[in-house]
Amino acid sequence: MHDKMIILDLDRTLLRNDKSISEYSINILEKCKMSGYIISFATARQKRGILNYKEIVRPIGLVLNNGANIYVKDRLLKQFGIPSKKTKEIVGLLERRFPNATLSVEIDDVMYTNFIPPDKTPYVKINFNELPEKIADRIVIGTIPLEEIMTIEHLITEDLYFELNYGRYGFIMDKKVSKWLGVVELLKYLGIKIENTIAFGDDFGDIEIIKNCGRGICVKNGLEEVKAVADELCDSNENDGVAKWLEKNLL
Repeated sequence: MHDKMIILDLDRTLLRNDKSISEYSINILEKCKMSGYIISFATARQKRGILNYKEIVRPIGLVLNNGANIYVKDRLLKQFGIPSKKTKEIVGLLERRFPNATLSVEIDDVMYTNFIPPDKTPYVKINFNELPEKIADRIVIGTIPLEEIMTIEHLITEDLYFELNYGRYGFIMDKKVSKWLGVVELLKYLGIKIENTIAFGDDFGDIEIIKNCGRGICVKNGLEEVKAVADELCDSNENDGVAKWLEKNLL
């Protein structure tokens, strides 16, 4: 019976710095599944950003966009976000206050931006007044000093919240959106008890999961704030820390 869950952050946790998953980690995760564990991802990535890893690991649960989109296999279980009118108001305010900031809005797995991303991330450069009339998963602001990003917190309305990612980007999301709340929805749907969960992470968005799950593990390269609430530490993402911990403690 599959009544236990392993919850994995991706970047800087399961993934190595070159964004790969080692064969060793893949084999260990397969053995965990054979031992009765359900594998789930909980990540800030969008659906388009996890496709390769989904094919390799074949997780049952997906908590994407920091919890804005929750999937069981390929079925969308829940979606939370910012209404279209409010999204445009917030982006307009940010554009006026921070004219040099990069801004992006995630809607239906499309990134709408006011800049050209430096990597190969698919995007649509747009005048934000022309955004689709749909719920936004999140608004992201970056490329301005951290102290400026932090002032955004005072602009957020009571139904939204602000979160730092890697200490370089500010995420604005609906208060119903977090990795932890997404995990709770998964557990309810799958009938798994919180005490039967093991979570791995490294960044601010992982703190609630690490703190609240049955066992919370922070990778060696994680932020000090995450290490402070973790039950244990494991080796770094570059050294297959997640897989090493799983092999030693579960297999």
